[in-house]
Amino acid sequence: MNFIQNYFQKRTNNMIAHQDYELAEQFMNSDFKFVERDLDKNGEPDGISIGKKFFHLEGIFLFLTDRTLSHPQVPYRHEDRGGRFGKIIKEMGFGNRKVIWQPSDLFDLDAYMDANWFPVQLKMHKLDLEEMVEAKELYCERSISFLDYFFKRLDIYSICEMPTFIKYYRGVDLDKYKDKIRKITNDFPHLNKKSEVI
Repeated sequence: MNFIQNYFQKRTNNMIAHQDYELAEQFMNSDFKFVERDLDKNGEPDGISIGKKFFHLEGIFLFLTDRTLSHPQVPYRHEDRGGRFGKIIKEMGFGNRKVIWQPSDLFDLDAYMDANWFPVQLKMHKLDLEEMVEAKELYCERSISFLDYFFKRLDIYSICEMPTFIKYYRGVDLDKYKDKIRKITNDFPHLNKKSEVI
């Protein structure tokens, strides 16, 4: 019986990993025209507004890919994906929703940054928790990208064997997974500390 459960858990986990690839692709194909439209009173790009919108969109990705369900939820909309197999996919319990990658005025950047981003179990791994807190701080000040933070989270949660992380990544080759995410997000515009696109 355990063999069958493990087999189906691994298949499910690989399907979830493929959903992450799809999320990354959708994110990379988002409308980032706000970078050109959001101008300050001098007609220059408004770094504060642009930075907040990037944090929001990146937060959607970080929230939806966190298997521990610890990353703070950010507001986002989704719609029915449709398609020929839409009803069947929904009935199998995998959902058939597609994220709408648009910034929202409901996103509270200060509350997001002040929130706890980590599972309670990480407190048992003091040095790793400190490393994640530092990664969060570096990300929030834009010293590292959200992808740097994302990969650090993967590594630390794997090392510390966070229970839901292990459960939902069992059977997924993490090196191949990270490599695929890197390839998909290769051209993502990163921001510096001034919220300027680099």
